[in-house]
Amino acid sequence: MTITQIGTGSMKAVSSTAKGGLAVKAIGKDLSKIRSDLQNLVNAPYVKECPEDLKAKLAVPNHELLLVEPGSEEEVSAVLQYATEQQLSVIPAGYGQQLHIGEAPKSADILLSSRRLTGIVEHSVGDLTMTVKAGTLFSEVQAHLRQHGQFVPITPPTQGESTIGGLVATAASGPERVLYGSWRDNVIGLRVVYPNGQVIRTGGKVVKNVAGYDMNKLFVGSHGTLAFITEITLKLRPYPKYRELVLAECEAFAPLIRLASRILGSECVPSSLELMGRMEDGQGTYRLAIGSDDVKSAAKYQAERIGQMVSETESNIRLSSVVNEDTEAFWNDYRSKWKETAANSLVLRAGFLIPHMTKVLEIYEKESSSRKIQMEYAVSLGIGTLRVRLSSPDSDALKETAARFRHLAESHGGYLVVEHGEGTVKQDLGVWGVVRSGLSLMKGIKQTVDPAGILSPGRYAGGI
Repeated sequence: MTITQIGTGSMKAVSSTAKGGLAVKAIGKDLSKIRSDLQNLVNAPYVKECPEDLKAKLAVPNHELLLVEPGSEEEVSAVLQYATEQQLSVIPAGYGQQLHIGEAPKSADILLSSRRLTGIVEHSVGDLTMTVKAGTLFSEVQAHLRQHGQFVPITPPTQGESTIGGLVATAASGPERVLYGSWRDNVIGLRVVYPNGQVIRTGGKVVKNVAGYDMNKLFVGSHGTLAFITEITLKLRPYPKYRELVLAECEAFAPLIRLASRILGSECVPSSLELMGRMEDGQGTYRLAIGSDDVKSAAKYQAERIGQMVSETESNIRLSSVVNEDTEAFWNDYRSKWKETAANSLVLRAGFLIPHMTKVLEIYEKESSSRKIQMEYAVSLGIGTLRVRLSSPDSDALKETAARFRHLAESHGGYLVVEHGEGTVKQDLGVWGVVRSGLSLMKGIKQTVDPAGILSPGRYAGGI
């Protein structure tokens, strides 16, 4: 097995043993032979029929799909090389928490899971870095780091049950992105396996080693279309000495957006600026959660400055706060509201420039109300991302509303992705919408690293 070090922007080291651009779809597959062959590569108990719940997330119900759970990077390499040679399509996964994101695959033969690739490879406490295997639960990583007064500063919606590899592959982040950045900012090294079985190492294990940063960012958020991630090296942060959330509440959202804009233009350094729409049947107030991760004196100063801003211009806003452990409980409760997707609902993720946010939200609320659709949403105002859940027993109304929302987003220079939907609603809408730029470049990269097109075929934007 060859391991290649890839530096910044270097694609020349990629080679493939795939046979001349073979088509993904093979005809006349002998499934019993495929299973037997795979059991010779991976211990037999770890090659089995894929559970129906995972098939449903992939939108391939009643489809013959093998779940393969390699126990080492070498086994991952062998399985991918075999799949390329046999024209078998492969869907990378962890525990399947993120499988619902993306289009239904054009074909699917193997669900390749990282759930046996677990454990901490190296934790350099003094250097604030950690290398961890991709199948390790993110919650276990955070629990280990807390013992050393450190953490990964990202709180994605499903962090408890998700593998760190799945979160990196889908770039799932949370409210703290406004201060700490995304996975692309916190991943400093990767080990991945290309479809031809070649193992690639990008980046390094120290923060100052910037070689390979561009390649790290290429794989983060690639949704399993380019390679299978086996190891991740992370930049860590000291756990904050003091955490405080200032909670601003109002009967309208516009004053809260104005407050957030003032905060962003001030000397304040918020760790979160999360606007929460009315979550209980459209009732209640709007809330803006303003985080501070610092020493106590700095957090208190920020809270005082926010109070001054409110008293000067937004007297209809009410302020309260929670600190330390209570902030974690607050975010856990917040995530729980998005964890489960109710029946007859759609979950959308959109992005806008912040100056457009007030207008867009006004139209979204008006559109959903006129169609008698329940809308719940949350906005990360520091980065302009919006998460929406639409609920209605009328699937046509759901599709019409989501299509209208997408048109509005794209007409304002933004985007809208359909993350979750039941039945054919998600497929009818299309997951990714218009790809404005970079599609030819993305297709070129895909062709370079996966010429046979076996990894997650058709799941990503533009049919990649």
